[in-house]
Amino acid sequence: TSHFWEHSLAAMAGSEHGRPLLQIAPMMEVTYRDFRYFMRLLTKRTQLWTEMVVDDTILHNLETEKCERFLGYNGQEHPIVCQLGGSDPTKLAAAAEVVQRYGYDEVNLNVGCPSCRVACKGEFGCSLMKRPEVVRDAIHAMSRAVQIPVTVKCRLGVDDLDNQEYTRKFVTTVKQGGCKHFIIHARKAWLNGLSPAQNRTVPPLHYPRILDLCNHFPDLNFSINGGITDIGHARALLNFPHQRLEGETAELYAAAWDWQSTGSMEACPIPSNLQGVMIGRGAMNTPCMLWDVDHTIYGEEKPEPMTRRQLLEKYRLYLEDSHADGSSVGSTHLALKPTLGMFSDLRGNKAFRGTADAAMRKKNEEGAPARVLELAMEAVDAANPGILDEPLQGTVAFRPLAPKQNGTNGTPQGTPQGTPRGQKRKPSVADGGSADSVMTCAAETGQIPDASPLVTVSTQ
Repeated sequence: TSHFWEHSLAAMAGSEHGRPLLQIAPMMEVTYRDFRYFMRLLTKRTQLWTEMVVDDTILHNLETEKCERFLGYNGQEHPIVCQLGGSDPTKLAAAAEVVQRYGYDEVNLNVGCPSCRVACKGEFGCSLMKRPEVVRDAIHAMSRAVQIPVTVKCRLGVDDLDNQEYTRKFVTTVKQGGCKHFIIHARKAWLNGLSPAQNRTVPPLHYPRILDLCNHFPDLNFSINGGITDIGHARALLNFPHQRLEGETAELYAAAWDWQSTGSMEACPIPSNLQGVMIGRGAMNTPCMLWDVDHTIYGEEKPEPMTRRQLLEKYRLYLEDSHADGSSVGSTHLALKPTLGMFSDLRGNKAFRGTADAAMRKKNEEGAPARVLELAMEAVDAANPGILDEPLQGTVAFRPLAPKQNGTNGTPQGTPQGTPRGQKRKPSVADGGSADSVMTCAAETGQIPDASPLVTVSTQ
């Protein structure tokens, strides 16, 4: 009990965090405690989310030591949201009470994960979009049980229930339970026939429908998720908060929202109830892009330039304190995993990842996470002198996906034509790009593909 109050007091000290302009999406085996701490070394203001935690997992592990494994966090992680999975109102209310006692700033119900492992077992995730009354009752029970905000993360629709009228009916029903903030992945999901990874890219994005919801429900708040992989895009969707960067124009704002797909010549102004933007894979694949978001998104003073060496050294000190030794290859891999995107598309990537992979397999002190990171940094220094001390690149203006020379509209080869821009923002493997296998769904394993033989943690 004393541990619960310790977390609660920490939350009370920083309970007012303002608008969540930027949020890091919940991702299984990605947004765990180490990753969230690493994010905090880059940004103090961005809202962080846990991995999804099933309600039964909490209720069957109420002993402090066991519960800490699933709900524990570092006090520096605020503002932080705990996402729950489930559909039973009584269980979800009880789990939300525990979440509140731990001091979380918000509790969220997962109604957006399309994985069959979630949607077809225990009925939670995106399948609940077919049962809005169940979601309403769950939110009502959770809202009565806690004082912190209770929110819903969902999609625009599911299977054939995906038109704007259905989305409005879903929101209308769920808001009756007390939900005031909907975080919406701006595409629908197919529960059968598509993998979770395909559900992130095959159903087309419909950004303007989020603005429609904002205007249709002025008493509610909304955040947009899906297809947003860099801070320039996030700034464009927020209509360039605070001051414009070089190259940021009204036309770029309209392009970011894909306003032409609606047939309108003029973009809709940003509604005041659009709370923010959620980024998933981008934060994991290229974490360094977040180093200046407290300035470019939240308007704080411009920070001093940061280098990869400074960032990794801070994280190494954290690893020394929180991971005394490498008890297993898997646990060391998870401790180092937040750093694996540090050299994305840069020289030094092979030296960093290859050295880390070899070192973490050792059973002595050389396999401890902090020591593995130190060895990897030394390898980068030897192979690519100076790169660790180069300043991180600042945020630049968003670059819309340009049409390809082969006459397509910018979508990857093999995908349907005529879909809105942004369907897939990275080149496909067939086009020479890298595979993207990270699951932003809360029931799949996330990993960054690479040529080096890093350990893969299998899904249980």
